Amino acid sequence: MLEVIATAIFMAWAVGANDSAKAVGTAIGSGIVGFKRAVLIIAVFTTIGAVIGHSAVSGTITGLASGLSSWNVALALFSAASAVTVASLWGHPISTTQSIIGALIGSSLALSLPVDWWTIGKIISAWFFSPVFASILAIVIYKLYKPLLRRIKCLKNLELTQKWLVFLASAYSAFNLGTNEVSNVIGLAKAGGMSNPNAFLALVMALGTLTFSYEVMMTIGRDIAPLGPTSAFSSQFGASIAVSVANLFGLPVSSGQAIVGAISGLSAYKGERVNKKLLVDIVKSWVRAPLFAGLLAFILIKLFSAGF
Repeated sequence: MLEVIATAIFMAWAVGANDSAKAVGTAIGSGIVGFKRAVLIIAVFTTIGAVIGHSAVSGTITGLASGLSSWNVALALFSAASAVTVASLWGHPISTTQSIIGALIGSSLALSLPVDWWTIGKIISAWFFSPVFASILAIVIYKLYKPLLRRIKCLKNLELTQKWLVFLASAYSAFNLGTNEVSNVIGLAKAGGMSNPNAFLALVMALGTLTFSYEVMMTIGRDIAPLGPTSAFSSQFGASIAVSVANLFGLPVSSGQAIVGAISGLSAYKGERVNKKLLVDIVKSWVRAPLFAGLLAFILIKLFSAGF
């Protein structure tokens, strides 16, 4: 049990270091929200999401981990968290969801356990679907949102409206972070024997945001494409809706892929500069992270099974 608690804490911290940028990176990059307020948004709304909105996604992950002992669950969590931490060192917004799924597949293969390839297939298809869907939603929201702003003639009211909308979009994204990414960790922690870890792991995730998330936030909010308040809101809200739709079906998708798709898709639609080299590097990290997590989990379980 102690090994599950320790590695679940590591994984929740890693989620905060990487995935929190996908909830508040646009708000920080557009200059609407400062870093300390962003951490507060993450702490409050992610905890709410983890406590009241986690059941379907958490159940999916718990089901995939069935058959693993608590020790094997701990090794899977450690492998996934290691992959996410390495990506955070590079400032790349990867998918903690993919890392966890990769670690679970590697663990099952190492133990010669059956893998639920049907569920895995549905999850992978959602990974391809979410950035495209988020991109389309961001463009639609932008086209609806921009004309409404033009009707506000008072500059002070315009600025206040934009700030509140970006804040609400970030809060909504943070809530999704709790229902999706943190729920992945909760699902594995429960499979390893932890009871009711929801709020605790959400707060650990907030600590990861405070201590190690800045580089990934700058990648999301500044480096992919220039973001103003209008683009920040449209991208964030579009990505959040895409993740919410997946959550309704119990699919643990990547909020990172959704926000990257939304930002790059909307910026391309507006004719703005998109950092294509960075996008290629990010996509490569999306592939490397689950492979690294799966391979590490496979090796660790084989080693410990052999008595090392």
